[in-house]
Amino acid sequence: MLKTNNKLTLPIFLEFVELKTKVASFFPMVIGYLFAAYHFKAFQFWNTVLFTLAVLSFDMCTTAINNTMDFKKALDEEYLRDENVIGKHGLDFRHMVSIIWMLLCFAIFFSLILVLRTDLLLLPLGVLCFLIGIFYTYGPFPLSRLPLGELFSGVTMGFGIYFLAIFVQRPEVLLSSQWAGGDIFIHFSWLQTLLIFFVSLPLVNLIANIMLANNLCDYDQDVRNGRFTLVHYISVKNGVKLYTFLNVSAWVFLAVYPILGLIPYWSWLGLLAFPLNLRSLIKFRKKQIKRETFVESIKSFVLLSGLYVVILMIALILK
Repeated sequence: MLKTNNKLTLPIFLEFVELKTKVASFFPMVIGYLFAAYHFKAFQFWNTVLFTLAVLSFDMCTTAINNTMDFKKALDEEYLRDENVIGKHGLDFRHMVSIIWMLLCFAIFFSLILVLRTDLLLLPLGVLCFLIGIFYTYGPFPLSRLPLGELFSGVTMGFGIYFLAIFVQRPEVLLSSQWAGGDIFIHFSWLQTLLIFFVSLPLVNLIANIMLANNLCDYDQDVRNGRFTLVHYISVKNGVKLYTFLNVSAWVFLAVYPILGLIPYWSWLGLLAFPLNLRSLIKFRKKQIKRETFVESIKSFVLLSGLYVVILMIALILK
């Protein structure tokens, strides 16, 4: 039987929005800011502050939607009682929905100010990101309950946030508009956008892996709750193989970037940290248990992302 009417405390709120998982949006932002400063020589302080607030507010909002929808659609009584944050703590469902709306309003507010400070084209880009984020967990066919979760989470957060973090620094080098009478002229630098996508691939891969690791660990529970993710279609065995490929290829990309002149040659020293990643990878491959090994996917992401940040920070200092 579920508890009812427990008071919402700060620790429970942080569990509801899963603050610890915000590294998946925090690192692409920071690396985007640093790459903009290193490659495009651009940094706008207030745009950076506003974008950070908008992204973190919306990321917490989407996580809150996910936990709320999981509570509403759950079929497994044990999951509701012991796992879901709303059922476990006996939270008021309507109160949690109000928090979601509040977080969404914050994200929209900060985003609209950014539109005014940058370029109107940020508006449709932002709307697209908001729609993907919301329908990732909401609606009759949420993306997270389909074999699309890894693709959308990896590309939207790993590349989308990275791209927008650079865009808000200097829109004119990527995508900008010019209004003249009844005409609108749009400048789109597809080569620079392709470059940004390429340098974001380690983040895309490892963020997708966080989602994949979650689905591997939760496979049996997901099936009981009617969630048929990518793992259901490719099997746990192939899911572990895909996890391994995405993990190792992220480091391969990092090794290739100095050859192409995207980061300095001394960045190869960072590859000395790969054995730490390999140890984490081997541990996850042995068993996929939420309470024991899911954290390995986050460790791998933080290790490479932290290394990426250090490389760009040192490169900026030495430049």
